[in-house]
Amino acid sequence: MDSSNEMSALWQTLSPRAREQLKAFAEFLQQQEARRARGKAWSFSFLENFREASIAASADAAGMETKISEAVCDGAPRLALWEHPPVKGAASVTYLVPIPTGLRKLALIFSIGIRDGAELPRDRFVAFRVMVNGWKLWSTLKNTREWEAHEIEMPQLSGDAARVEFVTDGMGDNRWNWAVWGEPRLEGEI
Repeated sequence: MDSSNEMSALWQTLSPRAREQLKAFAEFLQQQEARRARGKAWSFSFLENFREASIAASADAAGMETKISEAVCDGAPRLALWEHPPVKGAASVTYLVPIPTGLRKLALIFSIGIRDGAELPRDRFVAFRVMVNGWKLWSTLKNTREWEAHEIEMPQLSGDAARVEFVTDGMGDNRWNWAVWGEPRLEGEI
């Protein structure tokens, strides 16, 4: 049996979850190689720096949950920032990120999702927002479970400190708003 047949046979023995994890790892390796080909890469992982983040609610924090854990959205697992909004108002996780001098092509890369098991009705949405230094950089409404990948060009911040804020809002009803940010990070070239 040649190596491609062996690989195919091995692939068939994997569980759907193991296949998804292997695909995600292969995509990660491809992205890393593409970054190396473009030049010296710089990155900041919001998940790895969660302990330094400030967590707040715009009103009362009752019902709010924020943590780092694996999240499964539409059957696909991913390490994520969990940010279930409070009963009233919005949840906010804020980071102060030192941006190296000379950094170019700075981008915020992340996915958003609603965790599997949530019984969020079709007529209700969760608001996701990214604020940078007090300005809204990006926002959307979501009520579907699958991961949605985003890459947002960041403003010129070389040599500065950026206050990056991830915000979720149940817009008046926080039930089943199991909002997650998949693998959020900043990437740029030095």
